Amino acid sequence: MRNLCKRVEQWLTAISIFLLDLLESLHGEHKDQVSPIGALKFILERHISNLDNWAITTKVFIILHRSLQNKRVNRKVVRDLKKNEHLLHPYQKKNPDNKYNIRMFMEISRQYSVYIKYYMNTCIKTDILVKPRKGFGEEVAKLSMAEILRNYEYFEGLSTQIFDMFQHTNFCKQTRLFSNVIFMLLKDLMEIYRIYHQHISEILERFPSLGKKEAQKAFVMFQNFVNLTEAIKNKANKLIYIFNFPITLPEFYTPERGLLDTLRVVVSHAGDEGEAPSN
Repeated sequence: MRNLCKRVEQWLTAISIFLLDLLESLHGEHKDQVSPIGALKFILERHISNLDNWAITTKVFIILHRSLQNKRVNRKVVRDLKKNEHLLHPYQKKNPDNKYNIRMFMEISRQYSVYIKYYMNTCIKTDILVKPRKGFGEEVAKLSMAEILRNYEYFEGLSTQIFDMFQHTNFCKQTRLFSNVIFMLLKDLMEIYRIYHQHISEILERFPSLGKKEAQKAFVMFQNFVNLTEAIKNKANKLIYIFNFPITLPEFYTPERGLLDTLRVVVSHAGDEGEAPSN
């Protein structure tokens, strides 16, 4: 049995390496041998024919997740993956039983599938997640308030789903694959936080000039960002300790003393939409 398990693990590792090589074609490095569409087609075919294998479905999701994180290939992956969104099924046990491990495999796979679809659809609606870091502040400064508030909804949606999956930390640390899933999600959370932080900086710059409705929404956005900051600080440090992840945490935001009360006053004195704030 040990030899069989070892062979299966070696085979899964070989499949993973092969799929990653195919993903490299999305960079154009092997465009003569494999097209980007061909690479994704192979990956999805491998996925759909192994839905009863939690290890393969998880590895395929991780590979797709990595490609979405990669700013060089994100747009190509999103475009082709969206056409095949209906194939992103989670792990499915044909004859499910009451074993705890099987139930957890299915639940984590289901949540991961939902998350990847949400991330993909977010990338279709906005390119804010793949903007280069250089000059990012200037890019955010060009956004309208409507765009900033819309992006805020995406940040909240992504971070909520990530924290939902973090609830399975104790189970995930038992397997290398699910540990990798947690690592990928933590990387996303750190990047989302960085982008979210830049939006908050822009919001604070504009706050005095906002109308009543926008000021109210901006205030809620600021409050939620402060709460998310505390939640990330607590969770990220624990995850890094448990899994020994090689992740450097960002410099977390600390609001100036009394800022929340000041913003409340600004909101209460803000003018109606389209009007200047009252004196």
